Amino acid sequence: MDATREYDMDSAVGYLIGHAAMRLKIGLRRLFVASGLDVTPEQWVVLFRLREREGLTQSELGDRTVKDKTTVTRILDRLEKKGMAVRRRDARDRRSQRIYLTDKGITVLDALMPLVKRYGAEAFADVGTEERKTLCGLLARIEVRLDAMLEPKNMA
Repeated sequence: MDATREYDMDSAVGYLIGHAAMRLKIGLRRLFVASGLDVTPEQWVVLFRLREREGLTQSELGDRTVKDKTTVTRILDRLEKKGMAVRRRDARDRRSQRIYLTDKGITVLDALMPLVKRYGAEAFADVGTEERKTLCGLLARIEVRLDAMLEPKNMA
C-alpha cells in the first residue's frame, strides 16, 4: 500500500502552520521592499530582539529567534554590512561576542514597526481577538511539546 495515500498533507497541522508562516514572510518581505527597506523578515526579527535587549550573545540571539548558529552568523554578517548592527567582544568572556544595534539599525527598525503592525492587522483581519488569543495559546503549547520532544531522553 502506498503510504502517501494514507496521509492528507493539506490537513496536516504542521504543514498548514509552515505554509501560513511562509506566506506571512513572503508578504512581509514584499512590503519591506515596496517601502524601500532592504531587510528580510528574518533580519527584522533579529533587529527587534536586539532592540528588546541589546548586548545579547550570538547564542542568546539564536535562542530568542529560534535560529541555529550558522543562520544567526549569516544574518549578523548581512546586518553588519548594511551598518545596522555591530558585534563587540565580551569584556568578561573574550570567546564571546555581544551584538548591538547601530543608530542606523534603530532608525530602520523604527521605520519597519508601523509596516509590521499594519501588515499583521490586515493579515489577521478575519480572526477575532479571542480567536487570536486561542491561536497563540495553542501555538505556545505546541512549542512546549516540541521542545520537550527535543530533550535527549525523548530522542531515543
